[in-house]
Amino acid sequence: MADLPPRATKQLKSVALKSGATVCGIADATAFDAHAPEKHRPGDLLPGARSVVVVGGAQPREGDWAATSPWVMQTMGTTERIQGVGRRLAQYIESEFGYYALYVPPGTASGDTPFLSLMLAAQLAGLGSKSLAGPVLNRDHGFMYWSAVITTAPFEADGVETTPACPAPACREMWDRERTTPCLATCPGSNGGCLSGKLENGRAVRTFYDAARCNTRVHTHWVGGFQKVLEETLNEPDREKRKMLLYGDFFTRSHHLLLHEHRAVLRVHARLPRRPRAQGDEITMKPPAPTAGHPRFAPASRAPLQ
Repeated sequence: MADLPPRATKQLKSVALKSGATVCGIADATAFDAHAPEKHRPGDLLPGARSVVVVGGAQPREGDWAATSPWVMQTMGTTERIQGVGRRLAQYIESEFGYYALYVPPGTASGDTPFLSLMLAAQLAGLGSKSLAGPVLNRDHGFMYWSAVITTAPFEADGVETTPACPAPACREMWDRERTTPCLATCPGSNGGCLSGKLENGRAVRTFYDAARCNTRVHTHWVGGFQKVLEETLNEPDREKRKMLLYGDFFTRSHHLLLHEHRAVLRVHARLPRRPRAQGDEITMKPPAPTAGHPRFAPASRAPLQ
């Protein structure tokens, strides 16, 4: 860690929390190799990657829950808030420490496969553990939205959680009484649902999550919703019903969400500097070789990012 200032990791986490994150953790980039498929590991996205900075937060605000409009919860942009923190940290790492930093976009590289699994990143950064219901849960805050930044900076990595947040004490008590938990009872895989699992000695020893089946039920807006209505419209022979589908509230809202997301990304890119700067000088962005060393540039040398 000699290449970074002594308190660089604490400094970065402090900036993350002040920027709006509820939690912040760091994972070793090589820790993904044993879990993530090829082309979806930190080093596949950023040559020479050494750390992955993960932030969590952006739960609905109290006012969001109290809103009288049923559409507020759909359009309040919880994921966008934490994505903004990730983008800010990427810029901060490059400008403050002089290392390459790549914000991981929340989309998918192909099909349903993300560029980098944010849930895996959260686990490896010590911010949570997988639950019987599927999502990663933080011990203090429960369900969270995640954002990640891959960097060549060698920040101090956090260890993974040794005691999982799930199952909670109330869930363990329910299992002892009924051999099920609230989430398993709500969506049982044995009865057309998406979840199944088993507890032994208060811990989950077997879990199953049918992601494909779940997608058809929960992805009813944004890209998924748009595609569903469009397919149904194209297959509808009745002209009046086609008009109802196209001009109806659901299709309109799905289309609006698509445009809103793209405009938000374009606004962020429009605000980014054309060329990153360090120590007041322009720097040449050339990816380092994966096997090369990555010393922090010396302030007096005005060298490129490492």
